[in-house]
Formats: sequence, C-alpha cells, structure tokens
Amino acid sequence: MFFKSTGGNGQRKLTLVPMDMEGYNGRQLRAASNNGRNVLFIVPLQQELDTEPLPFDAAEFSKMPQVPCHICGTTIPLQLLALHADSCEPPTKKMTDVVILEDSDPSHALEEKGPDMEVPGTSSGNLLETQTNLYSTAKPTEWKKAKGPAEAIQLFCKDLRKGGQDLRPLLLTLDAEDGEEGRDSALICFYKDRYDKQQWSAPFKCRISGDAAVGVGVTRHILSSVIHKLKHGFKKNLGNAALTTLFEGEMDHRVPTLSVAILECDLFSMAGRMIGHSAIHGGPPFAGLSAAVIDALVYGTREIATTKLSLEDCVDLDHRQTIGLLLKDDLSDEDSTRIKNLCMEWYLPVLTKDTNKVLLFQQLLCHAVLGRANEQIKQLRKGLKETGIWPLLVCRPDTIPLLFPREQEVTITSKAILESIKWPYSEKRDDSDSDSDNDVPVETVSVTTGFLRTFIEQASSDHLRQLLKFWIGWEVPVGRLKLQVVKSRGMNHLPTSSTCFERLRIPNHYKTYQAFKADIMACLESVESGFGLV
Repeated sequence: MFFKSTGGNGQRKLTLVPMDMEGYNGRQLRAASNNGRNVLFIVPLQQELDTEPLPFDAAEFSKMPQVPCHICGTTIPLQLLALHADSCEPPTKKMTDVVILEDSDPSHALEEKGPDMEVPGTSSGNLLETQTNLYSTAKPTEWKKAKGPAEAIQLFCKDLRKGGQDLRPLLLTLDAEDGEEGRDSALICFYKDRYDKQQWSAPFKCRISGDAAVGVGVTRHILSSVIHKLKHGFKKNLGNAALTTLFEGEMDHRVPTLSVAILECDLFSMAGRMIGHSAIHGGPPFAGLSAAVIDALVYGTREIATTKLSLEDCVDLDHRQTIGLLLKDDLSDEDSTRIKNLCMEWYLPVLTKDTNKVLLFQQLLCHAVLGRANEQIKQLRKGLKETGIWPLLVCRPDTIPLLFPREQEVTITSKAILESIKWPYSEKRDDSDSDSDNDVPVETVSVTTGFLRTFIEQASSDHLRQLLKFWIGWEVPVGRLKLQVVKSRGMNHLPTSSTCFERLRIPNHYKTYQAFKADIMACLESVESGFGLV
C-alpha cells in the first residue's frame, strides 16, 4: 500500500493513497506525489515482504490476454509468455506403472502395479525388449561420463544419429557435369536451408548425377569437400572476387572474414551448420581456427579469449604492424601518430605519455580480431546450435580441441598410413577367388607394393591427404586400409579404389617407379570430381 505524508507544525501523519478497482496506476501516483515532488511510502501488507513471483494462474492476471503455450499447452498471460518459455519443458509420460526389478529371471523384470494395467505381451522376448528400451532411454547422457573426449564425441554423435534415424533422410545431389562453381552453389544452397535441429541428425545420403559411385563413399567425399571449401573458399562470386573465402589468415590463426556481403548472406550460420553436420556424421573437423576465436565462440566473452590473442590473429598487415609498435620501448613521432590515428578510427583511448601501452595493445588487438568480427562469431555460434552439437561443447569443454584442432594435429604422416595398410602378402590366400592376389606372382606383388611404399614415404602432406581421400573418400584415418594387386587389363589400366570398403586396387603392369608415380598422381588429381569404383 502507498502512503503520503500530511500535516504540519512538526507533526506528520501518513495518509493512505486510495486505489482503483484494479490497483494503482501511474496517473494516481503522479497526482499523489505532485509529479514526483513529494515522497511516497510503501507499507507491505505482510509482516515480511513477499518477493516470490505470482503463479501464472493468479487472480491478479485474470484480466490479461491469455494464450496457450505451444510446448506444454498451459494457458499463460501474454505478457508473461517469454518468462515461461525459459523454463518450459515438454510433458513427459509418467512411468509409475512400471518398476524394474533386479532379478536374474527376465520373466520377472516387470511388476504390475495396477489391476487394469495392460501388458503388451507375455513372452520373455517382449519383456526383454521393453526392459532394453527402458534402459536405453534411461541413460541419455553417457557421453557426459565418458573418460576421454574422443569417446564422448562418439557417444554424443551416436545418440544424435539414433534420435534422427526415423526422420526423413537428408538428400544432397551434385551434378558431375557441373563445373566447380556449380557444385559449390549446390553445397551452399543445401546448407543455407533452415532445417529443424533434429533433421541434421537424420540419415545423410549423397549422390552425384553422372557418376556411378553410390554408398557411404560418396557421403565421405562430399563431407570432406565441404570442410575443404570452408577452409579455402567457395568458387562463388559475390561481387568482389571470384573466390569467396569465409575464413582468412595464417595456419592456426584463421579468423572470420570481415565481409559485409558474406555477413548479410548469413553464410557464417551456414558455416556453423557445415562444421556441426560433419562432426555428427564422423567427418573431418575444422582445423586451424584461431584459439581466441574458438574461446569467443564457445564462451561468448572477450575477457577469456583475450588471453589467447596474438599478433598473427590480425589479418590486416597494416593494422598488425601498427599495433605491434606498442611493443617497442621507444616510439618515434611517426609511430605515435599511426597509433593515435588507429585509436581514433576505432574510438579507443588515444595514446599519451601516461598510457599503459600493454593495456592499449590488448585493447587494439582485441578489437581488431574479435570486436570487428563479433557478428560473424554470433552467426557461427547460431549455426552450430542449429545442428544440435552445442551441448557437447558446453558440457564437455575437453572435446573442443578435437572438434577445432590445430593444423599440426590433423596432418597426415607417412608413418600413420603405412601402419594402417593391410599389405596383400599378409592376407590369407583363397584359391576359389579368381580375382585374388594368387593370380599375380609374389615377386610382382612385392615390386608393386614397394612402389606404393616409396611413394607414401616421399609424398608431401597434401599428397598424402589426397591419397587418403582417393582411397576411402575423406582424410579421416581409419583402422585398416585394404590393398590389392590385381591383373592388369592393359597399360592404360589405372589404380582404382572402392571407397565404401577402404580398398585400393593397383594393376601389376608397372615396371618402373616413374610410371607408377605418374599414374598415382593422375588419380589424385581426380579426387575432387570423381571416384574409382563403386
């Protein structure tokens, strides 16, 4: 209740301010306080002031417009719907009629608690199936308790794919006759579509019109191409360049591009969907992103990300050189002028004799890397959330280095490939298989596999990545790489691969290493456009 003071001659009394039928309003309080000149006193009706919010069905809200919640169906006052949405959860079925007993006999796994309860079957098979479903739905967060980050990612993505296995599959079709620009446009159109969050975990099927390849190998090829394009640019002209790059910078210091056209096209949200979708289906990670950008992306605060900033994160070389001047002990007049001009351009404190140069260095670098890319990072975060991968980053921060690794950590080495190959002379021979290695002399097999070993040992990291993509469809290492030496159908018989089965077939007609290397390099150049075999 509101009171106002009245009286004079040293005696003041509190008089109740009358209210309308619906309570106080602004007009009454302005009149009672003489437009704020007089003091009003609040006297609570309770002995202790109750600060608990009223329930949504309280009588005080009865005259407000009511709307139903689309999630739980509860009728809520329109003005309070936003507050209700923060804590709203879909209704869950109560499982009070079923109790799981710790009993070795499967037939006693369920106990009826009501006389009218219907049991969907009396066989032990039905009971075991019901018990399995109960246990599987009772442990949705095993990934939170996983010992290692790799296991956590595997379990989390497995849960996502399991939840989307009954949804309509996502189908991506590319045309083999299109050029690079046409294929890139198809990828951009697919990932710019705003699918539901659950839809990104649905089965992902890909096909290339005009190419005979089908199966998981095509999916691997497309996911690998998506991440590669995301790192090095799409063949798409947005008005300023023939190649549109979403990220730029040095190795392990990539930052979002400060392009207004890319930002207005919502392409960074598309980039977040690409990264999350690739992670869900076990594809290659997005490597080389700046550590400061990763922290700003996940934690959303510049204070944490500032500690990992470095001059290499600043892409603009002029700005990098100007900011780096603050690390010098003595500044010339020209240096001071350059720093002052940059400070005024970015509305930051101007350099003076009393300025803390280290603090100003951090402020300028933070604005150059994170401040100007704030909207790009927000879009990237939005895209990641839309794929459903965001809870993994928040609840298991130890998985972040695996989802956004350093370039050195994903570099493919000759040793890793050689150790994964299942060499043909170690396989068990099968005389009933007319296409097996026993049709090729052992000496020829040794010479051909020796050529491959030499090529792998001498190849660069980029060539090894292309070899792995030609072999299995993407650059994600697998446990075993199968190798076969087959009978040649002529000198024009090139090596072929079955990406779905991780199998590489090499014809046995090679006599020199130079001829073998020339054919292998020709195969690697076809990685971006086609396949060897189905």
